[in-house]
Amino acid sequence: MKKQTGAFCKTYGNTTANRFLEYLLENQDLDVAVGDCAREIGISRPKAYQIAAEFEKKGFIKKSRVISKTQLYKLNKDNSRVKLFLRDFKECLRLMVEERHSHTI
Repeated sequence: MKKQTGAFCKTYGNTTANRFLEYLLENQDLDVAVGDCAREIGISRPKAYQIAAEFEKKGFIKKSRVISKTQLYKLNKDNSRVKLFLRDFKECLRLMVEERHSHTI
């Protein structure tokens, strides 16, 4: 089951890479497995691993630990682009709350 598009993807486009990034932003303080991310956003595991490799090369994510042979990753909050993504993500959420609030008044 594919999850509903979030605030980040509604603002920046519903691409596979953006959905992957949005999942990481939503889980920014957690170690995540690529397979779990693939399942949650509704993409194939090979595609998820391809995106993870690209994100790791760009410094967006970093390997955090291994649990029962599963490599986990964390958002690299020291990366300047990730800092920008985090600010934008928070702003997107704020705007969506404002939009919903204005529709209920």
